[in-house]
Amino acid sequence: MSSGVAMAATHSFNIPAGSASEAFDTYQRQSGISVLATGADTKGIHLAPVSGTMTDQAALQALLRGSPLLVKKFNGKAAVVVSAPSVARKATPPKKTAEANDIETLFVTGHRSVQSNKRTSDVIVDSISYDPFENLGGTSSIASSLVLIPGVAGIVDADEPRYVSVRGIAPDLNQTTVDGITMASVGQSGGGSRQVNLQDMPAEMINRTDVYKSFTAEQDGDALGAVIDMQPMSAFSHQGLYKYFDGYGIYSTYGGAAGHSGQAGYDRHWGEGAKGIISDTFGKDKEFGFVLSSRYQVRARNSTKDWQSLQYFDPKGHDVSAPVEGGSVGPSAFHTGNFQNELTTVGGSGRLEWQPIGTGLHASVMGWSYVRWENSTMDDAQYYRKSNTGIGQDTNGLDEIQINSLYLKRRQDQWRRQHNGILGDLDWTRGRSNFRIRAGETTETYDNDEPYIQARTYPKNIWASYTGNPTSGLYEATAGSNAFSSTAQYAASSITHLQQHAWEGIPTARADYTYNVGPHARGFGLVTGFEWRQLTIWDDSNQQNYDTGGDMTSYLLNTGYVAWHNHISSPVLNVPFNFPWSSLKQNAANQALTAYDQRIWDYRYRENVTDGYLSLHYNLANTHFIAGVRVDNVDYTAWTPVTNFNSTAVTGTTRNRGGYINPLPSFDVVHHFPYSVIVHASYSQSIGRPTPGNIAAAETMSCTGAGSDPSASGGTQCSITKGNPNLKPRRAQNFDVSVEKYFNHNNGMVSAAFFSKWIKNDIYNLTTYQMYQGDLALVSQPMNASGSNIKGVEFNVMNRNMSLWGQVFDASANATWMQGNMTYSNGTTMLHTNHLIYQPDYLVNGALTWHIPAIRGALRATATYSGKYLTGLGNQPWQNNGFGSLFSLNLGFWHQVYDHITLKYEIMNLADQQPVWRTGSSLQYISEKDNYGRSFYFHVIIN
Repeated sequence: MSSGVAMAATHSFNIPAGSASEAFDTYQRQSGISVLATGADTKGIHLAPVSGTMTDQAALQALLRGSPLLVKKFNGKAAVVVSAPSVARKATPPKKTAEANDIETLFVTGHRSVQSNKRTSDVIVDSISYDPFENLGGTSSIASSLVLIPGVAGIVDADEPRYVSVRGIAPDLNQTTVDGITMASVGQSGGGSRQVNLQDMPAEMINRTDVYKSFTAEQDGDALGAVIDMQPMSAFSHQGLYKYFDGYGIYSTYGGAAGHSGQAGYDRHWGEGAKGIISDTFGKDKEFGFVLSSRYQVRARNSTKDWQSLQYFDPKGHDVSAPVEGGSVGPSAFHTGNFQNELTTVGGSGRLEWQPIGTGLHASVMGWSYVRWENSTMDDAQYYRKSNTGIGQDTNGLDEIQINSLYLKRRQDQWRRQHNGILGDLDWTRGRSNFRIRAGETTETYDNDEPYIQARTYPKNIWASYTGNPTSGLYEATAGSNAFSSTAQYAASSITHLQQHAWEGIPTARADYTYNVGPHARGFGLVTGFEWRQLTIWDDSNQQNYDTGGDMTSYLLNTGYVAWHNHISSPVLNVPFNFPWSSLKQNAANQALTAYDQRIWDYRYRENVTDGYLSLHYNLANTHFIAGVRVDNVDYTAWTPVTNFNSTAVTGTTRNRGGYINPLPSFDVVHHFPYSVIVHASYSQSIGRPTPGNIAAAETMSCTGAGSDPSASGGTQCSITKGNPNLKPRRAQNFDVSVEKYFNHNNGMVSAAFFSKWIKNDIYNLTTYQMYQGDLALVSQPMNASGSNIKGVEFNVMNRNMSLWGQVFDASANATWMQGNMTYSNGTTMLHTNHLIYQPDYLVNGALTWHIPAIRGALRATATYSGKYLTGLGNQPWQNNGFGSLFSLNLGFWHQVYDHITLKYEIMNLADQQPVWRTGSSLQYISEKDNYGRSFYFHVIIN
């Protein structure tokens, strides 16, 4: 401060050691007077004079407690000086951070805000902040960062998390928002699920992601797992101009069949990417700010997927349709799919802010658009066993089976997924009151162009020897198939061309009012608000079906390539993407089927949600009580194509309407014990809405020969699927308790949380047999179950800025145990499972960063483990399907070579653990293994 400035008044207050920035932020929000940090010296932290007057000294005095602090008013402008040297040292960013890398100092505040948000939150919440160094992997998606949070499991898409389940609850049952505005999602491929694809949301546009695990009336009521809210990056989070650019190369170790399949345009290993952020404030008083971010990435993600189908045998070695006591199991089919994939991501975001100093006002508008393309070619070879031939032994003593047929398939896809959003925010604080209005719309589109050709041959008297154990690995064919694979005649058995387009949009408007609520409020307070949003989704999928039986032998390509886990080479059905579809014929049956497929997958669904809530707060010195109710009102309309049982579509649609209203009460208490111990206890009710696809799906029927290979065994089986417009939403009672202990000046925390959810009207697919044209048909329809429940315990420990052996470390580790139960019906019998869908028994995550000031860099490792979990329930428990346990270890290292230039190196999937899919009553058998290899990233960062 200049000695030439006259001092009008001086007031002495107190502030907790090490918490100056948090207290200033809170005071700024509540008083309407802005304070801006300009630096620190040995005498203390100085905050620059800004516009406004100290109109609420009593509020400031209640806010700032602990160590001596001086508040001064210079010529009608506010300024604050922390004069105690000890406080200044603790409030100054740690010395190791400044020495490690100059840009790292910008993200210390982000990590502190995560701790502060959890410590001051009224509900149980875990958060993770964006850090361009600690977020490993060029993708740096929201999904890949959330898996380090307790209770969060990544639902993978190939080698990356795409969705997340929280506390064992399916991704459909999370509520995902950006600054409170609901995210649109068309689901996996336009099927109308509610799971939000977080793989396509880049982390650089987000400052912090909060995962709310317990609920008050102030949170969205349509969440059984969690409310996931992404807080956008703000220009006012940084001082002055902030620039960050990252250009990188990618090397994927697994080349797969790329270069061997006759398909050009696929790189075996290499990719590249770039991303950047620029942020600054401007205006006379720096009252305006902007943040711009962008990214571009292309990478090769080639893979091989091996499947196996199982056949059950009785004790005498005869084929049976289900496991029997004393029986055995063997292969009924070997499948190998080689995938050549190129993934491209392009997009950007922008945010403009206005924060006039001294008014308590903050306004912003934000928009983003991200597109992800995936060009893929699948070459699949499937060997099917001849039924009722038993298992023999070859001359080497290996088991062998007789081969009935070989299928060669080529499927090419051009997937395109785009997510857009725009939102506006007006936030005004005056004294103890805060009023906030938000409005926006998010949209997502999905498109795919998929030609598919399948050819088949029948060998004579060919046997395949094999080895393997389905409980620990895959069956592998070792001999026998080469005798017919290169010389056999192949006939077309399926030719289709699918074109898909789906769109979803969600406009949202909400208003919230807060009075006398916050960490330092005392007495009564309230929060109330209103929200409206409308979800509209439609799917338009068209498929052309062509005549089969034509000779495809001329398209065979014998490359000699032996795929992963294979011992023999299979030919490739080398059909180009621009295959002359117009030259193909459609007979009467295929014309009728095409007309059916032009309409049967189309549907439209619209949902209006209107919510109002009131939450009452009462604050004592150390205890905070919250009681409230949220009223959730929904009405929906579904337009569904009309079909006949003879696989024909009827002109027109049926319209089904429905709705429900649910009061959702909640009660929460937070108590602050001595020694920085905080206890949360919460009870709430929330709902899980049926997916649009559950309600609006048309009644569809497909009839094929029994089993995967129609010729393997005789008989016809028809499957009928349909939606259920009368589904009720799930309704959950949530019980949550947590204990948190903070230490190391709030840089460290250890916590334990217990949760229990009792879910009424859980939704599952009911599968029954019904008579259709004299044959039994398998009918599948979503239904409400009688109920389910889940309970679990989370343990979490983290500490930043630890000094050990003369070195500085950041570390975190957490573990989660869960147990679920569900009772459901297969149409004739009540069945029970000890797991919910997407619920592993155990989750373990950890991260360790070693800061190395000598090189102005750091070494970081992250590790995640998820136990196996169900993905679908079968008609009988032995038909259940699931995903196997998965361990992932990633390593990153960075160092600054020149001022503003940093090199960073990363190894993703260092342990080379690959996805495994399972089947069986205990998921004891492996049904699929994938191989994506490892990925290496080489970054040049300019800041």
